[in-house]
Amino acid sequence: MFVKNLVETHCHILPELDDGAKSVEESVRMVQKLQMHYYSDSISLDDFVAKRNAAYEKLKRALPPGSPEIFPAAEVYISKYLFHNDDLSPLCIGNSRYILIEHPFSSTFSSQSYDRLANMCVDYNVKPILAHIERYGALMEDKGKLDAFIELGCLTQVNISSFADGSRHTKKKLFKYLESGRIHLIGSDCHNLTSRPPDYSAGVKAIKDKYGDEAIRVLINNANILTK
Repeated sequence: MFVKNLVETHCHILPELDDGAKSVEESVRMVQKLQMHYYSDSISLDDFVAKRNAAYEKLKRALPPGSPEIFPAAEVYISKYLFHNDDLSPLCIGNSRYILIEHPFSSTFSSQSYDRLANMCVDYNVKPILAHIERYGALMEDKGKLDAFIELGCLTQVNISSFADGSRHTKKKLFKYLESGRIHLIGSDCHNLTSRPPDYSAGVKAIKDKYGDEAIRVLINNANILTK
């Protein structure tokens, strides 16, 4: 499904980089049917950025005319090692100050998590986007905790398929969060063309069926700030 003017906020289309696309050809097909992890505890920022940029340029050269515009970014796994760097801007989305942050799935989003994200906002002048919040029980079960991170300046991202394929409990919670403005961005979190494809169809339909086209327009407008 093609969603006009949507900025994809979470995908793994760069070839041969992480656990996403395995070849340039697969990357191109993923783009046409319509990123990347930075594991801060296993590779230096400079080495990652060099590898990421090489993959980005390789994909750009292979894309046919008329393809969607792509921006270099990263899904950044947060750890203490991330803060050994003086500058995190190379990990931000394009030329923005927004950075997609992944936490351990077992994270309780404790005061340590809050302090780390506050450090990013204040000392590094970047704006964290909390990736796929539906995967974290601590954020799904405690809206007050989620609100604290939003008030800090964080944005939230949800994988669009979760609105259609998540458990009944998860979907109920996501729709409540969407209605209350706690969900700012959607993404496919696509990794390939088979088990995790770039597909918006079911999730967009579920949102439209419940809240109409306006809900999708709000999400599109939210994402557009990432490329300005």
